[in-house]
Amino acid sequence: MEFNSVAFWRARYEKGQNSGSGSYGAMAEFKAEAFNEFVKLHQIHSCCEFGVGDGNQLGYLKVPQFLGLDVAPAAIDLCISKFADDASKSFMVYDPAHFVNNGAINADLGLSMDVILHLIEDQIYDSYMRNLCAASNSYLAIFNTASDAQLPKMAVHNKYRDHRHWLSRCAPEFKELSVALCPAELGYPAETGFYFYKK
Repeated sequence: MEFNSVAFWRARYEKGQNSGSGSYGAMAEFKAEAFNEFVKLHQIHSCCEFGVGDGNQLGYLKVPQFLGLDVAPAAIDLCISKFADDASKSFMVYDPAHFVNNGAINADLGLSMDVILHLIEDQIYDSYMRNLCAASNSYLAIFNTASDAQLPKMAVHNKYRDHRHWLSRCAPEFKELSVALCPAELGYPAETGFYFYKK
């Protein structure tokens, strides 16, 4: 059977599993430090994240207004419960097969963290990137392993994609501002980090 990334993540959260190691511990702290510094430097007020997951990483982020989307209703339920007392955060289910955004959903910054790695199907990846860019008024923040080289053994739900190729081809209006690569001691591939862009 062909792999279905949406079904995989919906099932994962329905089973009570979390967003994975990248949203916890030292990696979560590194991502938050890089993101929060960028938000502060560019005086970003609002953020729209495609792939908010279980909300653990979100607990580290500092942005005045936040909208989190995810393909898994169970993940959105976790976020709604976790941030029930935080009026600065909103959440909604993202169904890529039934989603068109012509400006109704937008923010200063479009955010993607550890999602591109899990978009196995080319059509889903292309749709995701288009929706991410459409939701950004000014900036993009993409945490990703920017490589097309696959490891000898990859988990069924993992596929490296160098998002820079897609941006240069399909959204050239976004220009790279800076890159914050992961420290080597975290054990991730050398191309892994936060890539920041301005429209």
